[in-house]
Amino acid sequence: MIEKKPNLKKLQGLQTKKNLYESARKLLTTREISDVSVEDITRSAGVSKGTFFVHYPSKDALIVALLADETARVDLDYKGFLESLSADMSASGIMLAFTEKIATVITDTIGYDTMKVVYQIQLTKTVPMETVMGYSRKLYAMFSELLEQGIRQGEFQTALPLDTLSRHFVMAIRGICYEWCIRYPDFDLKEQAVAHMKLLLKGIMS
Repeated sequence: MIEKKPNLKKLQGLQTKKNLYESARKLLTTREISDVSVEDITRSAGVSKGTFFVHYPSKDALIVALLADETARVDLDYKGFLESLSADMSASGIMLAFTEKIATVITDTIGYDTMKVVYQIQLTKTVPMETVMGYSRKLYAMFSELLEQGIRQGEFQTALPLDTLSRHFVMAIRGICYEWCIRYPDFDLKEQAVAHMKLLLKGIMS
């Protein structure tokens, strides 16, 4: 059997795409997204601007690729956080702790500038955002699992299907994050998110 040799041009293309990705990632560790241009990225990667557009249709497309990977990492962190909580905690207590954790990550790790860009890209629909904002995201599955746990244990009651209830909670989190963006910096996301979650939970408590 003849072993098929790797396509050198394809391998070089993959390496160039990786270099662009890594250059953007490194630049964004010290600068805001809005302050990093395509020219900055290509200069750092040592390639031409035309080469950039061979691999990414726009700066937004590269940003979304970075955000998708960061989202996967953050969701893994959220999963670890939930697993670290005491098994004796009530479902509502876990929901409140989880909400505070999400708000902390958004304010202290992700940051206002990144969240602003996420909403801008989503509103303009220039690049698909399903991996970051879609309902198939693992974060939203965690909400569904917690609500299901509360219903199963008799702590929550609802006439709504679980999927519908979960989407309402997800929409609430999205809404409070959007409110934070438009009222930043005069809005305490952690405080307001937990207060809002308490109101929502009160509506389904047995």
